[in-house]
Amino acid sequence: MEYWLAWFHETNNGVEVKEIARAAEQLGYAGIALSDHVALPREQQSRHPLRGIPYDPAIPNIEPITTAATMAAVTESLRFMTYAYVMGMRDPFTVAKQVGALADLSGNRFALGMTPGWNRDEIALLGHDPATRGKRFVESIDVIKGLWSHDLFTYHGEQYHFDEVGLSPRPAQAPPIFVGGNSPAAIRRAADNAGWIGMNHPVEELRPLLAQLDELSEGRAQTYVIASQALSDAYVGQLTEMGVRGVVLMPWPLDVPAAVPLADKISAMEAVATYWRN
Repeated sequence: MEYWLAWFHETNNGVEVKEIARAAEQLGYAGIALSDHVALPREQQSRHPLRGIPYDPAIPNIEPITTAATMAAVTESLRFMTYAYVMGMRDPFTVAKQVGALADLSGNRFALGMTPGWNRDEIALLGHDPATRGKRFVESIDVIKGLWSHDLFTYHGEQYHFDEVGLSPRPAQAPPIFVGGNSPAAIRRAADNAGWIGMNHPVEELRPLLAQLDELSEGRAQTYVIASQALSDAYVGQLTEMGVRGVVLMPWPLDVPAAVPLADKISAMEAVATYWRN
């Protein structure tokens, strides 16, 4: 089992970011999962699909690409994954360029976890149509992969149309793409790519989702989930039996983690890491 650290509602304190990355690598965390929001309006109609709440714009939300680059620069083996990058409010060309560069700059330690996005208010604020986010998401994956694998790429879809477009330099090794979401469509998309990134689903909710993923991907898809309970041999054993490759851990409270002092965060990371270090 791989154990990943969640780095979600944090600040841009460079010293803290670097120290957290160094500590995670030293403690044996496999990687750091980085969340994604850009700008949130105070008034929102959208509600988080699992938590059932809007997101307070006053709560810090990291910028995952630059944060991962900073963390990668001070580590050697630690890996990074967006969890999850919101494609519904972005174009595939910029994402292909940034992610491809980060893959090269980090020594192929970065994976692109992505979703169409749940916050329709934020998607609209950034200039994109929330109603087309699913279609754009599917075509964006095609465009990103095409730009990474061809000197010149042509694509004619419902949402994107272009002839002979090049992205240079292309990444030496295309980063894996993981898909989030628990709808049947999301599971199908995950099966067509590197795998699935799940939320903190209880074990019994995970079983049918992962069974469907395994069937559709013929066992090829890799799976990461956010821990829904404290680590124990029984819980980790259940996840392993279901084929989960990695679990994302939150060693300090989710509601106000940016206010937790650095020393306390590292102590919490150490406490969790005793599970696999002993």
